Amino acid sequence: MRVLSISAIFTLFVALATSQRLTKPPLQPNLDNLKQGLFNNLPPTHSTREPFTAGYIPSDCKKIVQREKFNPASIQTWNVRYDDCSAPWIICYHKSSNGSLNDLIDRFGRLPVHTRQYVRHVVSLPAAGNHAYNDGGNIAFFGTTLSNINVHVHEAAHSLDLLGAYKDKPLYSSTNWINNYNQDSAVPDPYAQTNQIENVAQNTVITTYERNVPGGFWGVNPNADRIFHQYATVDTEQREAGKLLVRGGTCTARLANSSPVPVSGASSRVSAAQAPNVALPAGLQAVAAKDFNTKDSCQAAFDSEDAGH
Repeated sequence: MRVLSISAIFTLFVALATSQRLTKPPLQPNLDNLKQGLFNNLPPTHSTREPFTAGYIPSDCKKIVQREKFNPASIQTWNVRYDDCSAPWIICYHKSSNGSLNDLIDRFGRLPVHTRQYVRHVVSLPAAGNHAYNDGGNIAFFGTTLSNINVHVHEAAHSLDLLGAYKDKPLYSSTNWINNYNQDSAVPDPYAQTNQIENVAQNTVITTYERNVPGGFWGVNPNADRIFHQYATVDTEQREAGKLLVRGGTCTARLANSSPVPVSGASSRVSAAQAPNVALPAGLQAVAAKDFNTKDSCQAAFDSEDAGH
């Protein structure tokens, strides 16, 4: 008899959850009305960048790039070091992306650091439509989503939930979440109706707004009580885990970087001896890795969103 690993079982549960559509009505048509407030009140984090070692790319970046039918040789790979963390993030940016590298670094750096630390790599790829997904803690942006702060928060929210940042692990399927969901009469928007994983992520966008923008969500929607138990649950979970959605502080944990591999397969110009050291510095707690992919439910999520902030 074949015995499934814990990782494989987790992947199966995520796949099942993505197929279960919610029936509560949406409170808003989308969350576009939160973008400007988040942009204005999540300040940029100063950063510096330097090119990744020539001829190499993180293996997770290469996997995503090739799966999406792009050539890894078209990727510009950067070490981006934000002032609030001792370890840089590795960003993989396609040279034909639908937005600038500066915008990508800026928006990602606006995430509260205790949210950002649950993201491994960031990938930007060109596309005619706008969507994004989270693959095991790696965020892939397509089209203009790289400059949309809502999308950054939403995709990082998947990392918080599915990588176990909260007391209830994962939050989307916990008894606590379902009990609070059942007390509300709506979900945030049509995208939150997709399934509970996406519902948690959209409620995380709202909670991030609530915690960082003066006036909070009630200030932009007087009917916020219809989803109150959901985003209040996210708020309680993030607060008890160390105020993950509130700006300020420095990183305390990180996902380990994926191993560097040659950009173009075997090459006489690169060797294992030349591969960069991507180990995290001492003092950072390791975030346990898990296999999941939100591509199927995130694929068409942001096609209606403009480039904007």
